[in-house]
Amino acid sequence: MANEISIFDRPIVVPEDLRRATEEKGWPPGMLQRALELRIAYAGIKEWLANERLTHEDIARFLGWREQLISGTIHVREATWSDDEALADLYANSPEDIGDYEVTVERGPYPFAQFRLQEHPNIQIVEDRGIILAAAAHSGRNTIIDGKRTSTHIASAWRVRKESRGKGMSNFLRMGSGPGCAWFGVVSYWYVRSGNYNAAGWIKALRPDLERDEQGDLPGIPVTVAHFRAQPFTGDATGIRTAKRSDTRQCVALINRTHRGLDFFRPYTEEFLHVRLDDPNWGEKPSFWAEVYRWHDYYLLEEQGRIVACAGLWDRGRHVREVWLHKETGERQVIEPTALMDFGYAEGREDAMARLLAYLIGRTHELGRQELLAPLDQLPALQERMASFEQASETRSMGIDVFPDTNTPLTVTVRKPYTDLAYW
Repeated sequence: MANEISIFDRPIVVPEDLRRATEEKGWPPGMLQRALELRIAYAGIKEWLANERLTHEDIARFLGWREQLISGTIHVREATWSDDEALADLYANSPEDIGDYEVTVERGPYPFAQFRLQEHPNIQIVEDRGIILAAAAHSGRNTIIDGKRTSTHIASAWRVRKESRGKGMSNFLRMGSGPGCAWFGVVSYWYVRSGNYNAAGWIKALRPDLERDEQGDLPGIPVTVAHFRAQPFTGDATGIRTAKRSDTRQCVALINRTHRGLDFFRPYTEEFLHVRLDDPNWGEKPSFWAEVYRWHDYYLLEEQGRIVACAGLWDRGRHVREVWLHKETGERQVIEPTALMDFGYAEGREDAMARLLAYLIGRTHELGRQELLAPLDQLPALQERMASFEQASETRSMGIDVFPDTNTPLTVTVRKPYTDLAYW
């Protein structure tokens, strides 16, 4: 027992097939040995050999980052409950440059709030001695695109602490690209504000083959969300009430009718809506459980015993807010909105949905929030009904990337994308 060799000191065996393959690829002497000593998996090295776009310099940089993760103070891992304060601190110190403004999307006191509304969420972090330097959130979703069932992945809330930019944080996150069984998508997508060159640079680092346009933005589909200014409700509240479990069958039918045929829409089931409103599990919650979006946030409009419109009101501003700071004047504006969720209405009843929306704009005012976000860009008749309300609009670019390595070559045609504000 005294002479037993530690598992860390056992000699590295170089597989003969890898040795021959790397020699044929012209790998520099010692690179394969170094990769094996850094515990790069056999399958990973085979992928490098098959990747024609990967240069020797790319591999050397990757091995350098891997070395830092193994022997340095930087670590990549999945965020846990105990990271609340550290993660909120990251977001508070990771502003984006948008034209004349510095925009900070704060996520606190509960930084996981939005991600609880997503399917199969995972948040990766880069940590150095207890300080989170970067983070990225991921979600795997079942959707329908161009009439076909499609597995998708959305990346959101990419942030790098201001002091840590330009130090390869995106590469560290890519090296720890998520849990082995939680999510995957053959189609990836993301939203980027126009002029957010930090985010565009991040994506470019991950996908150097994507070309920017003349303004420096990456290509994408424009997606617009309306911002309705909060104001007291003065209309008719007859028939408007919060939903019960027994209402979900009718509400699900209305949601599916309203958004059927849109790309990236996932047809609802009663169970899917229940999971969202149960937040996410039924029954009592422990005292530390932060409330995000529950049954008392879901409203409907009923006429003569028939539900004609349904909608959820997520108090987004409770945990997610935007701070806009003018770079020259120092003028500071804080936006704490609500968001329209899981909504639908009967055919031809835009009037009913508009009345319920007006009520939710009033609820937004009662909550002390400045505005309600509503994704109406694919519903022109409803947009027209809401024209009398004071509103602005925000357009972001929706980027789409298709995973090339599938059993059947995949082509994706997106005509009219659906927007779920849980992912905005």
